[in-house]
Amino acid sequence: MLFEQRIYTLKPGTLAAFWQAQRDRGFDLVRPILERQIGYFSAVSGAADQVVHLYRYDGYDDWFQRLHGLYRVAALEPYFKTVRALMLAQENRFLVAAPLEQINPLWGGQQDWLPSKGALFRRATAKGRVVVEERTTVLLPGSLPLYWQAYREHGLQSLAEEAGELIGCFTTLVGRQHQIVQFRLFSDGAERQSAVQNYFTQEFVHRVRDFVVSDEFRLLIPSDVPELSPMFA
Repeated sequence: MLFEQRIYTLKPGTLAAFWQAQRDRGFDLVRPILERQIGYFSAVSGAADQVVHLYRYDGYDDWFQRLHGLYRVAALEPYFKTVRALMLAQENRFLVAAPLEQINPLWGGQQDWLPSKGALFRRATAKGRVVVEERTTVLLPGSLPLYWQAYREHGLQSLAEEAGELIGCFTTLVGRQHQIVQFRLFSDGAERQSAVQNYFTQEFVHRVRDFVVSDEFRLLIPSDVPELSPMFA
């Protein structure tokens, strides 16, 4: 199982045009990747005018065939020209699921969520619009086993605390190594703010602090285009 995160940085003020380009293109021609799509999100913290999207593929060959197969579809050329004119940069990274089933409720053990299985969450709640936090923790080289051991002993109990709903936890496969990437869902921004200090026990923080290089986050909201947010109803 291979996960891909793609990040598009758009020209200032073009986010609405990007979403409209998705609607104008339609979705039949891009069905191969929609079948593996976790979701499109827009960033509401950090760099402005960014679109983040996530996919779950069977492996590298599945990724290559589904994505690069689209570049051979002549009918998609007008779409590519339109959206590329809106962009300043494109980047991606490959991820794999963390080696703890408890922190991968959707892709751990026997679980394997795909869009065909239907939505899991609501895009909005009684409190307001949901927020997804992407948290990236960078570790010193060689310290991943120590981190996972600390997580087993002191981090798992934090899952029962008020720290949002964990969607998944991953590590980087390509690019900068020793990165932990976690995605958590909150019912709104206020819930996320109140829980931000309660992710882990003090014992866990004490165990890992000597080999954590940095800890950063980005806040995301699911796209309003239903076909691009299959995880959200």
